[in-house]
Amino acid sequence: MSRRLAVLHSYRSILRATRYAFGDDLRMRTASHSEIRKQFELGRSELREGDPLDFEDIDKRLEHAAGVTLILQSNVAQGVKVEDSSKTEIDGSQTADGSNVETDQGVYKIKLHKYSELGDNESVKGGKTNLSGRLKRVSWTQ
Repeated sequence: MSRRLAVLHSYRSILRATRYAFGDDLRMRTASHSEIRKQFELGRSELREGDPLDFEDIDKRLEHAAGVTLILQSNVAQGVKVEDSSKTEIDGSQTADGSNVETDQGVYKIKLHKYSELGDNESVKGGKTNLSGRLKRVSWTQ
């Protein structure tokens, strides 16, 4: 694949990841889209000023973008404040584990999606990682 197509694919992948990570939160999606656009335009202008055939720099940026995509898809989850803490669902969707998080500010429902990485503290403490470059899917059946 040409580098131009790789950059375009990377850009689209990050935008897709923000759709998964931020869902219907229009404010966060708009802010993330404008930041992504700004960073890609900055990279383009820096390459125009320097050596446009600096493939090492382009590959480094593509690797960074792939890492950002992976983190957004698998490790970013949003919380929605639940006004009635007896509710188990928000907007008709339930999280994979159905858990609420109680804080000093109230009760929050964690919004997960099909690419969310579900792990436990023991796997993190043991140094094992699920970030092998491939995303695992979450089974929604219980």
